[in-house]
Amino acid sequence: MKNIIQNSLIILAFISAVHTFGQDKKVWVSGAARGVLYGDEYATSAEDDTTTARKLQSGSTLVDLGVNIQPNDKILIQGMVRIRNDYGGFWGSGVTFDVRQLYIKGIIGGIVKYQLGDINYKLSPYTLNNQVGLVSKFGGVMIDIPLNQVDYDLFYTKDDTWRQQGAAVDFGLEFSKAIEVIDFNLFTTRVQATNFDTQDDRLYSGGSVVLTQSKYLKLGGQYANLYDLKGTSNSTVALRNPSYSGSAEANYQLESTKLNAALETGRSTLEWQGDEEAPILEDYFYDVKLKAAWSKLGLKAQVGYRNVGPDYRSAGAQTMQINYTRAPRAYQRYGNDQTLRHITMLDIYRDASLYQTQIQAGLMEYDPRYNNATPYGVATPNRKGFLIELEYEDLKERWLIKGNSELLSDILGQGTSALKKYNTNSITAELRLNKILDLQKRRLWLSATYLMQNTNRNGEQSYEDVDLSTQFYDLNLTATLFSELDLIAEYRVWKSNGNDLYAERNEYSEIVDFNEYSINYEESILGAGLQYRFSEKINLSFMWQTFNWKDYNDITLPYKLDTWTVFFTMNF
Repeated sequence: MKNIIQNSLIILAFISAVHTFGQDKKVWVSGAARGVLYGDEYATSAEDDTTTARKLQSGSTLVDLGVNIQPNDKILIQGMVRIRNDYGGFWGSGVTFDVRQLYIKGIIGGIVKYQLGDINYKLSPYTLNNQVGLVSKFGGVMIDIPLNQVDYDLFYTKDDTWRQQGAAVDFGLEFSKAIEVIDFNLFTTRVQATNFDTQDDRLYSGGSVVLTQSKYLKLGGQYANLYDLKGTSNSTVALRNPSYSGSAEANYQLESTKLNAALETGRSTLEWQGDEEAPILEDYFYDVKLKAAWSKLGLKAQVGYRNVGPDYRSAGAQTMQINYTRAPRAYQRYGNDQTLRHITMLDIYRDASLYQTQIQAGLMEYDPRYNNATPYGVATPNRKGFLIELEYEDLKERWLIKGNSELLSDILGQGTSALKKYNTNSITAELRLNKILDLQKRRLWLSATYLMQNTNRNGEQSYEDVDLSTQFYDLNLTATLFSELDLIAEYRVWKSNGNDLYAERNEYSEIVDFNEYSINYEESILGAGLQYRFSEKINLSFMWQTFNWKDYNDITLPYKLDTWTVFFTMNF
C-alpha cells in the first residue's frame, strides 16, 4: 500500500510539472485503455483427472498514459506510464506501475533525424524483420480482438518492425541528376546487459543504404550484427553474428499494368571468438521475385525462387515471435499427474507471456505443428524452392479470393542424403454481402481460409521416411444487427498427423542428434459474440468460445475449455 501511494504521488507530481511546462510549450496526452475479463470452464472425458480446477476467472484493467512534449518544431519527447490492476487484488494490492515507453526524437539542421530510447526498426526479411508466425498469419473476426492487444503490448506492428532500446539516425541526400536520393539508416541497441562476470553487454547494430535512381530502379544494402562488447565482463568468449545483403528492385508501368522485379542476396557469419571448440558457420542466400498487377482486371500475381543455405544465421530475421519453450498461464498444469499443458491456438491468441521481445542468437526451438516448413519465415535455413501467389478482387469489391503456394525442399540432407520436401498451400475467400445486396450502412461479410502443409521424405532405410501433414481451416461471419452493433462468429480448426525427425541442436546451433516426432491431434475454436463500436477508437466486445483438444495418440489428456470474454478497448 505504501508503494502504491508513493507511485501515485510521483505520477501526480509529474502531471503537475507537465501542466506547468505546457503553459509555454506544446504538450498533449495520448495513450490507450483496456479492460478484459476471462471466464474459463474446464471439462475432460479422461477418468484420471480429479484435481484440475473446473473454473477460473482472470482479467485486468489498464491505462497507458503518454505525455508528449514538443518544446519546438525540432524535438519531440514522449514518456508513457502503464497503470494496471489485475482482478483479485485487494485495496490496490494488485496495481502495478511501469514505464511502458520513453524516447526522444528530433531533427538536426533539417536533414538528420535521430531517436534515442525506444525505437521500432526493420531492414529486410533476411537481416532484420519481425515475421508473423503461420498460426497467426490468417486473422479472424474473433481471434483478432485479443491478438491485436497482444501485438500492442509487445509493440508488434503491421510493418514487421522489432521494438528495441537504443539509438537511430536517419538522413538522406538529394541529387539533381542521375540519382534522385540516397537514404541512410543507422541504429544500435542493447539486447542484453552485462552481469559483470560471464556475460558481456550484447548489442545489435546495423543499418541500410537505399539508392533511388528513379521511380523505375532502387538499389540497397543492408547490414545487421548481433555481437558481444568485449571488456564489459570477465568473459573471454565473444559472440559475432553479422549478416549483410544487397538488393535491387525495378518497376515498370504500362497503362493499367504494373510490373516489379526484386532481388536480394547476401551472406552471414556466426562465430564465438575466444572459444577454440566453437565452429564458424558461414553461408549465403538469394531471393528473386517477379510481380504483376492488372488494375482493370483486379488481378495480382507473384512468382519467386529462393535458396537459403543450411548455415545461414541472421538473428534479427530468424528470431521467432513465439517462444515455444514457455508454458501458458491459464491451466498451466492439468490432470492428476499435473502434466504441463501444451501451447494451443487459444493461448497464442490471448497470452502475451508466450511471446519473444528480444533478438536471439542461433535458432530457437519451434513446434512442428504450427509450421514445419518455414518456422523462421523466409529466412529459414536449408530451404530452396518456389513461391507462387495469385489474388483476384472484384472491381466493385464484392468478393476477394487469393491463393499462396510454396514448394520447397532441403538443400542438404539432415542425417541422411535424402532430402525432405515441404509443400504449403493456402486459399482465402471473402464475400462482402453488404455490397452485393447494396446494404451501404451495414456490415455483412463471410470469409473462409484453408491451409495444407506437408513434409515428406523417402529413403532406403525406414528411419529416413518422413510424412507429416497439417491442415487448417477457418470460417468467419460479421453481420450488423442494428446501428453500430455487430454479430461476430468464427470456427477455427488446426490439426496435424504423421511423423518426422526433429533436429536437436547444441549451444552452437549445430545439429547433434534427431528425436522422433509423432503426432495425431486436433484442436478447434468455435465462438460467437457481439461487438459494439462506440467510435473508430472505442469498442466493446462480448464473446463466447469453446475450445477442444483431442489427442488421438492418447499421449496427452483430451479436454475442453468454455470461455466467455468481455473486452473493452479505447485509444486516445
